[in-house]
Amino acid sequence: MRKRTEQAQGTQAGSAGAGTLGDALTPLITGMTATRAHLLEWVQAQGPVALQEVLAAEAKAVAGPKGRHQADRTHHHWGRTATEVTLGGRRIQMARPRVRSTAGEEVVLPSVAA
Repeated sequence: MRKRTEQAQGTQAGSAGAGTLGDALTPLITGMTATRAHLLEWVQAQGPVALQEVLAAEAKAVAGPKGRHQADRTHHHWGRTATEVTLGGRRIQMARPRVRSTAGEEVVLPSVAA
């Protein structure tokens, strides 16, 4: 039995064409890492733009369209102010619209409160 196993060609360990599992998964892991980095970069670039649009829409919902006269107005636009938000795992500063009531009280937009 010993002679036959020494002379027989191995089917698993001795095959030259097969690589290890690590060799097969390396390109997959590299691709996943690159995709994650590109996605985070895209979120950090497009996130503030999308958040600006959301904040502007909320200000418009509370105070009405900017620059239009309204006799029964209860709130009005009051410029912009710097706000710090967490986006993509880091804190960034961005300008957000301010809205005030006709009585002069500051109104907190729902997205800013959240």
